Amino acid sequence: MTISQWERRDRRDLPRARLQLRLAVVYPQQEGCPYRPVHHGNTHDICMSGLSMVVEDNVYHEGEVTVLLALPPVHGWAAQKVITATAAMTYAIHSSKLNAYKIGMSFIEFKADGKELLQVALQQRAQPGGDHGTQQPGAPSEARRSSDSQPLGWC
Repeated sequence: MTISQWERRDRRDLPRARLQLRLAVVYPQQEGCPYRPVHHGNTHDICMSGLSMVVEDNVYHEGEVTVLLALPPVHGWAAQKVITATAAMTYAIHSSKLNAYKIGMSFIEFKADGKELLQVALQQRAQPGGDHGTQQPGAPSEARRSSDSQPLGWC
């Protein structure tokens, strides 16, 4: 594979679903800080290998983070399920079209039955009448944040 082929290659091997789920990104504990910083937002698109989110501020962090994804209840009487996973942020780009940052993450490990829950949610989205918004892999852009900037709320 040549360098130009690699640069244009999508790093996701699976199709993305335009599924907006509420999420929380929990950052590692910082020395001298009494709490772990958290960023709340929504997914922009998602697949079994990762997700992207659109945020106003660049909340990119090198290293692992914990991601909590809230799945909508299947029925009105059903309890909401939350998927917990560790992930690595893979890119941060500023979109002038969205006037926001798009942050990409790759899942590393799912806790408990999180992987199965996500698989079911994506399969339901892909059923006839529910597959609008599915995107096939395409070439991503990548830009990293400077090492001296931190998400809002950091100590």
